[in-house]
Amino acid sequence: MTIRQRLIAELLRGRRAQLQPEDIGLLRDDVRRVPGLRREEVAERAGINRDYLIRLEQAHGHLPSPQVVSALSRALLLDVDTTEYFQQLAQTSATRALSRREGLPQGAFEILRLLEPNPAYITNAVHDILVVNTACGEAAGGFLEEGRNLLEEVLRREADAPFGNEWLQTASRLVDAFRFHVLPDDAEYVRRLAQLHDRFETFRRLWARQTARKLTDATSLFHDGRTGWRRHTWQTLIVPDHPDSLLTIIHPPLTGSAPARE
Repeated sequence: MTIRQRLIAELLRGRRAQLQPEDIGLLRDDVRRVPGLRREEVAERAGINRDYLIRLEQAHGHLPSPQVVSALSRALLLDVDTTEYFQQLAQTSATRALSRREGLPQGAFEILRLLEPNPAYITNAVHDILVVNTACGEAAGGFLEEGRNLLEEVLRREADAPFGNEWLQTASRLVDAFRFHVLPDDAEYVRRLAQLHDRFETFRRLWARQTARKLTDATSLFHDGRTGWRRHTWQTLIVPDHPDSLLTIIHPPLTGSAPARE
């Protein structure tokens, strides 16, 4: 079983369990024994053989074709980003490796400098912080630092997170982006995935939602060693010619940068 087969199997099983008959226009009967849709219901909607779906859900056989991926994405009501994630898993023609600081173009460092005094930083597919500008120290000292991992920094501070859903939303965005930027052929990516599964119960719970989402823009929590959790609005762009290197720019502080409270 390859990592691609395993992740596809988890996606199909997880999404099938989440969907309810009412979601696809079926009436619920009294003899339903599965938590979501039956395999035959998904297979019929996708126009594929039930036995083939079973093999995919058990991580057996060949990877699905683009046509099958499209059909299953429609049958399981996957959104655009999760469909793209599914397509990446089934596509083996081009492999990518995890971005590292030494591989960044010199122009990326220059962009960070030019963005001052706005805090800005570059991460890779697993949220390693590759490089920051000096303004990051003012926005989130001890948090946005080169060599740290943004997702791990958020997860390990769960106990002192502010009340409400803000911390969970922040963690969810990072987990969903970790999935979207999947690198199944990179041993370090696979190792990090296993490590997060082992260390953090919250990661296991969020990962089980089978949601993929690219980072674009939002307001999230960042931790500052002096003032605690703070809200910042940000925007993320892809570094040109480096699709797995993400440039995030934190907007000038308005009311959204106030300390996070219940």
